[in-house]
Amino acid sequence: MKPEHKSMIASYARSAIGAALAVYLARPNDVTVRDLVAASIAAIAPPLLRWLNPSDQAFGRSSK
Repeated sequence: MKPEHKSMIASYARSAIGAALAVYLARPNDVTVRDLVAASIAAIAPPLLRWLNPSDQAFGRSSK
């Protein structure tokens, strides 16, 4: 696996964990697994937007 791909996957993992943790901390006694999964899936937006931006130096489609 390329180092660029590892960086992007690590970025997604940090976003997913952060989103799931935020949902859990907001409603610790009323959270469902579906809520945690939905938050984790929604967390793909930041790395995806970086990948779609061709001028992004780290993850952009035109980066090396």
